[in-house]
Amino acid sequence: MKDLNYKRYVILLIAISAAIRSLLAIVLNLGGEEAYYWTFSLFPELGSFDQPPMIGWFIQLFTNNLALGGEFFLRLSSIVTGCANIWLIYIIGRRIKGEAAGFYSALLYSFSFYLSLVAGLFILPEGPQTFFYLLSLYFLLEGLIPRDKNCAESRMLCRMALVLAGLFIGFATLSKFSSFLLWLGVAVYAISNDRSLFKRTDLYLAAFVTLASLFPVILWNVNNDFLGVEYLAGTMKFSGGINLQAFLKGIFIPFLINNPVNLYIIYLSLRAYSRSPFISKEHLSLLLSLSIPVIAVSIVFSLVSDSFIYATSLGIIPFIIIAGSWLSTEHIKTNKILNPKSLRVSLYLFAIVVTIALTHHYTGMLNYLFSVNKEGYSIGSNDFTLDRYGLKKLSYEFKKIRDIDIATGRISAHSYIIEFDYKKAALKDYYLARPNKTFVKTWGPLSKVRKYKWITAKQGGLKTGESVYYVHSSRDDNKGVEFGYNNFEKVEIAKVLYLKKFRKPVIRYTIYRYKNLVNDPLKTN
Repeated sequence: MKDLNYKRYVILLIAISAAIRSLLAIVLNLGGEEAYYWTFSLFPELGSFDQPPMIGWFIQLFTNNLALGGEFFLRLSSIVTGCANIWLIYIIGRRIKGEAAGFYSALLYSFSFYLSLVAGLFILPEGPQTFFYLLSLYFLLEGLIPRDKNCAESRMLCRMALVLAGLFIGFATLSKFSSFLLWLGVAVYAISNDRSLFKRTDLYLAAFVTLASLFPVILWNVNNDFLGVEYLAGTMKFSGGINLQAFLKGIFIPFLINNPVNLYIIYLSLRAYSRSPFISKEHLSLLLSLSIPVIAVSIVFSLVSDSFIYATSLGIIPFIIIAGSWLSTEHIKTNKILNPKSLRVSLYLFAIVVTIALTHHYTGMLNYLFSVNKEGYSIGSNDFTLDRYGLKKLSYEFKKIRDIDIATGRISAHSYIIEFDYKKAALKDYYLARPNKTFVKTWGPLSKVRKYKWITAKQGGLKTGESVYYVHSSRDDNKGVEFGYNNFEKVEIAKVLYLKKFRKPVIRYTIYRYKNLVNDPLKTN
């Protein structure tokens, strides 16, 4: 067992992980957030007021500018970077304590719901962010703690490591702004462990490279009256007092999505280190500096904003490397590859949760409320997973209705779908509008419709005399229906559709025709 070929097992782990995530990418419909980030590639910009542009660029790259369609190709960038991330964390762990440490770090990484699925499967900014974060971590390690103090092994790597780290921190920040907190970790490490770092010119050059890489976002904000800065400031609700709900989410959501058993293993590793150090003090200090400040700042800021809830998960990655290093010492003691028992439990928990989630998605086994007419209950309101269920069937029904309506002159071929929320707009754009050669326009405040404010403007805005479709879900409130009655001459119900699981209705869609916009919403609102 001591001669175990860890590299081969890591490659096998990557292959298994890629196969599972590819299968999930094929069988699962897009979620609202995913569909929204698809619009970043559909309408590419140098920036956006709510998120940096990297996710859109990645989708364009891996779909050949959307020439390759379907959920799998849209998610391909996350699948590829997810595989690369397993290899990167293996290399980082190997760099700190050897091949076994790298292997166990890769295992823990793969057992994390957030790192393996959220960042490694879905079309979310966390995909490119985590990839560039790990590259940043590797080059920070090379630049701040060189393998040879005199750089005899590789002078070029020593000279360029921090600059490359700065570049990749910039790219990570272009994926998600919370990545900039890595520089806070570097500052904490320099102050607490090696103040001579402040005398190194390459450190300042690296910081400059990070700022320079943000030029696209800065330019977009300059050209758009700093809307992005205004939006980020608006998420900080200092005047509204402490947001206890967001604060609790900032603690418990990362605990759950990073696999609670993984966090228990991290706790065991830190306790073991206090008794018997298993990595150098320098390495521990750097990993803790890149972890604890990020977690602390994210939790503190969650008191006034819910935008930092998931940033905590970035701070978990260095802890995973510490835990992987400890597991490598436990392996030597027992010669068991999945030792201690908690590592096996982590795997079992991951497998069980994914299996239950998939089973529920197709069967609704966790949904005990199926009544269509129960008083005070909207069918499907208790199950958020329904937002991505049955959308292709809904698209098929919508196509039949629209084709007949156009053929019979009931509605114009120039009609479109109206929505009032950016996630719902994006889902209907992807599954209903684009396949049926129409489009989606939105109405509402910028905070509700986000990028669709610009998309709607590019498509001509809302004009009097237009007729539109509105697809209302039983999970929605009635504001969209009220908008129709208040602003259109006539409102018709085209069809009521129930989607079922095992012959039991789980959600209702009502397809409305709103005919002849008579009130200009700009004037009536």
